Amino acid sequence: MRKNEFLSLLVSRTDLKEKQVENLEKLKRVVEKFHRDAETYHEIKHVLNREITKETLVLESGHQPNFLPYAGVWRKAFLLHFFDKEISALDNSRECIPVFGFADYNLSTAKWLYRNRIPAMAKEGFEAIGFNVDRKDQWKRFDSIEKPSEDAWSKELERIKAFYERVMEKNKNEVKENIERLMEEMRRSYELGKSFSDVNAILFSRICNVILSLDVLFFRYSDVQRAGVFMAEWERIISEFERFNRLYNEIVNRRRLKDIGNREENSVPFWYHCECGGKVPLAVVDTSSVVCRGECPACGNRHELSLRELEKHFENMSISAVTRNLVLSEGLGTSLFISGAGGGLRYGVISNELSREMGFHLPSTLVWSGRDYYLGLKHESALNELKKVFDLSIVDMLTLNEEGVVLKMRGKREELAKMIRDLELKEGNKKLVWKYRGYYINTDTQTRIAGNIFSLTPSAFDIFVSPGFDTVLESWNNAIAQSEIEEGEFYRIDRDVIYGDERIAKIYRNVKVLEEHNEEIDPLGMFKRRNKG
Repeated sequence: MRKNEFLSLLVSRTDLKEKQVENLEKLKRVVEKFHRDAETYHEIKHVLNREITKETLVLESGHQPNFLPYAGVWRKAFLLHFFDKEISALDNSRECIPVFGFADYNLSTAKWLYRNRIPAMAKEGFEAIGFNVDRKDQWKRFDSIEKPSEDAWSKELERIKAFYERVMEKNKNEVKENIERLMEEMRRSYELGKSFSDVNAILFSRICNVILSLDVLFFRYSDVQRAGVFMAEWERIISEFERFNRLYNEIVNRRRLKDIGNREENSVPFWYHCECGGKVPLAVVDTSSVVCRGECPACGNRHELSLRELEKHFENMSISAVTRNLVLSEGLGTSLFISGAGGGLRYGVISNELSREMGFHLPSTLVWSGRDYYLGLKHESALNELKKVFDLSIVDMLTLNEEGVVLKMRGKREELAKMIRDLELKEGNKKLVWKYRGYYINTDTQTRIAGNIFSLTPSAFDIFVSPGFDTVLESWNNAIAQSEIEEGEFYRIDRDVIYGDERIAKIYRNVKVLEEHNEEIDPLGMFKRRNKG
């Protein structure tokens, strides 16, 4: 399907219901609160001031407020901006509201909430950046986790900055500017954020709205609860919770999603929030009054409440991954939902079938899957080491000639192996033997490091630093311009993003080829034994 066909499909979707217009007006107030907290209101005021009518098209996405997430998360925000502009160009009578929600009340068990990785010349191919959350706090909501101390935050920023400066060439002025700009936004976001989730969400928003100039409205799910938005949609699910659970299990079993797991027939598809910060799973113990009970996994406190009094408890509750899709899609009348390419799609399979069975609004769901190809500072270091140990030229690496790079690897190792064997036959050459053995082993070490660096899915921080913000936007736009949208259960864009020279992808492939043949080309038979140890 061509892009314009997809746009026409979106524009032709049915109008919003009166309740959905009302919910959007409430959501705008929640959005405004976030952007005033993030000091990005000036950048998005023109979007927020758009009039909400029944003809409004809602473009929606969301994610956990991760610490400097990988590029795929930022591309979701970019797609909201992109389709907003494209729809306006196609039909200026259909105004869009592009919204991105932060699931800030998710549990803190996922390390990506507070840590990430950037490429490094290390055995694993990466350097961990970020922070740790106390083990006892991992079963608490992320919005209840305090931000790191000011001293810890400043030290980590300085460590990240120094990490890049150690390998930065004198002529990398643009890289220095990019790092400093990111550091400034990280410092500002720390000052503005009240919790760890807040700091991450504000940083994401400021990079999108201020640096990348994306016209996207952000909001926190916790603010939605406090504002009482979508209560009617919750009540509808609660009134049919037994049917919800039965259908959910049928879909999980039919679609072979056993890793997601089944639901107990009396379980409630919402969480209750304990005062300690924990999330309490609820089970109905009295269906006539919908009385629920649950025990907090963080502190052990037991809770009991009646969902007939939902308004009383609403601000202290939250939705699960599947109910999120039903509640927000129905509540907003979402036209287009931008999903991630990973676990979000698996939950999307369940929520889509549930929506059809239970008569909830079903948006068009689009996912953009593809790798990011770029040359960062550490990629260049790894590439230089490979060129050195195997006598490779840049032409070798920029040419998709697998046989050629493998021949150079084989030739260099056989040459070193012969030198070592010849030296071993003569006495008094022990030091030279160890010297050339070191060279030989280094060919394995550098191949493994390069393989790990070039296969890493890094924090987008590294992409913002090296290709730079302008190149990032240009590359995303180019990738979309060259893409078709595949139809299926979900609409899909399968397109890698190459930041800069198109030949960069060939370097990635050649590094992969060297890694694949690394243990196989070992005339001294050292590498399998060495790497197992």
